[in-house]
Amino acid sequence: MRPADYLKPFPLFPEKPLSYTEACDWLQDQPEDVRRVTYVDPDGVLMQKPVIEEGTYVDPSALLIGGMILRSGCYIGPQAVIRLDENNVAEPLILGVESNIQDFALVHSNTTKIGERVIVAHQAIVHGAVIEDDAALYIQAVADGGGTVIGKGSFLNQGSYVGKGVKIPPGRHVEPGRTILTQAEADALPAVPEAIEQIRLHVLELNKLHVKRHLELG
Repeated sequence: MRPADYLKPFPLFPEKPLSYTEACDWLQDQPEDVRRVTYVDPDGVLMQKPVIEEGTYVDPSALLIGGMILRSGCYIGPQAVIRLDENNVAEPLILGVESNIQDFALVHSNTTKIGERVIVAHQAIVHGAVIEDDAALYIQAVADGGGTVIGKGSFLNQGSYVGKGVKIPPGRHVEPGRTILTQAEADALPAVPEAIEQIRLHVLELNKLHVKRHLELG
């Protein structure tokens, strides 16, 4: 596993300052996922850290900041960034099993859910959106924040953009370079073509192989 220096804790900011005892009492009352990523430093500051489950690989050049849980089988590629230093909620980001954040991709802002078997490809950006299971953001695609949801099995093709507050229905295809700014545009999107679905499945298999090889190399 990568050196701990690459896993950056970040503080929570409660509504009022807490003593060490108050912070510990608050933490004790939280759900399990919050307690997994949170600790109280000697000054009583609530800190949140990345937690990486067994069977996940994180490249040493990637950077993980703040409270997140990476489920088993995930792959985090070179120079990828998951940066939660704008997220002031206690619930951690959950990256679902066998999902991948590829080279130079960015997950930022108040992102709290990236589902299972999700692809965030090279230079793609998730900026506070919810990404449901089996969805894909292909190369340089962007899912903006503010209530944005990318539905189960949907595919944002290369260079596409989904704007704030838009909910992409399940199983839809956003064509390369297309910008979706309204719900009406999202609702009219076509289904994911079979050829694109095969690309998604192929990428998932490749990333599972990356995880296996890197972990075997130690």
